[in-house]
Amino acid sequence: MKINQLLYSLIISSLLLNSCREPYDPEINQEDLGILVVEGHIETGGEATVIKLSTTGSLNDVLTSYIPVSNAQVFIESQSGETFPLPSTEEGIYSEAHSLSNDQQYRLNIEVPDQGLYQSDWLTPLISPEIEEVGIKRAEDERSSAEVYISTHGDDEVRFFAWEYEETWVFNPELITFLKYDPALDSIVYRDSPEERIDRCWRTEYSNTINIASSAQYQDEYIYEKVLQNVPFGSDKFTRRYSINVHQRAISKEAFTFYEILDKNTNDMGDIFSPLPSNLSTNVHFQGNGNHKAIGMVTAGASTSRRVYFDRSDIGYWIVSNPFYAGCELNSDTVFLAEVTAIFSSGRTVPITSVEGMGSGGIIGYRSGSRRCADCTLRGTNIQPDFWEN
Repeated sequence: MKINQLLYSLIISSLLLNSCREPYDPEINQEDLGILVVEGHIETGGEATVIKLSTTGSLNDVLTSYIPVSNAQVFIESQSGETFPLPSTEEGIYSEAHSLSNDQQYRLNIEVPDQGLYQSDWLTPLISPEIEEVGIKRAEDERSSAEVYISTHGDDEVRFFAWEYEETWVFNPELITFLKYDPALDSIVYRDSPEERIDRCWRTEYSNTINIASSAQYQDEYIYEKVLQNVPFGSDKFTRRYSINVHQRAISKEAFTFYEILDKNTNDMGDIFSPLPSNLSTNVHFQGNGNHKAIGMVTAGASTSRRVYFDRSDIGYWIVSNPFYAGCELNSDTVFLAEVTAIFSSGRTVPITSVEGMGSGGIIGYRSGSRRCADCTLRGTNIQPDFWEN
């Protein structure tokens, strides 16, 4: 959900709003800008636990950004005394798959150099029920957006849910070519291997909004067609084939309230009547002396996931129009053989089709186009993902 970035923006916005209520520029306590932001879930269902750490930095930093914390020591602790390390896998991210029982409580430990130890509260794992359906629906208007929804059942034990997802789709650029300039041969050749193809790619994006719901708000505790993602009409996500992998977590009421307030602040940023981030409860606390602060809501339990696929034919009427390819068209002038090196060697322009001479049948040159318009690897990968089903 990229909670760390949302929290960062809200914390900074709150400080700026408070400071702007006076006609002068007051000093902002630097301690309020050094808050450790913790996002993550202790996974007991066999998948990897992922913890994201960042800090609010200072006002000299870009306000829409955050600073990853990459030098911490992070581990899970069970009530029986076992510890499970979470190594740093990339900047600000700590992750590892451990075999954790649902019959124990766990807490997260974070040791930050020059600060000390932060700990989460003890957490009781919550087991998510299976996802019943992931589908797509559209309004009757043929130019309406497509809504990806989820349906699932809650009960007396599990009533609060959070979802994250990854979307992957295959797409084509505006101009299709199977040709390339080979500098070793100083000529145009065919792209022979799949790794050289630039006419078909896969792109993946991750959820960046808060998706939560309580089954208590639905009849018979059945969360029916809760919308997770809205795909606007014309998106190239439905160029050919689209897949979404949805992860469902059962969360506590405390975590649900945390996300609910955070979501409201994100949507109502600047409203002086909405709760500010200082009103958010946090289950991560600094354990040493000093004024170090943390904010975040770590959860624990066994998640469930479901991946589904949709073809363009499943969506109905859909015309792809991607602004990235605005103005893309085949250049009208022929690049003659004597001009190949000068035109194509920089890589900014690529050959699209060959041009044959009148009568001779031989190639006399090529039609060209911008690499932006023809190379799908500028927006994705030409290597098919391992999970992909055709």
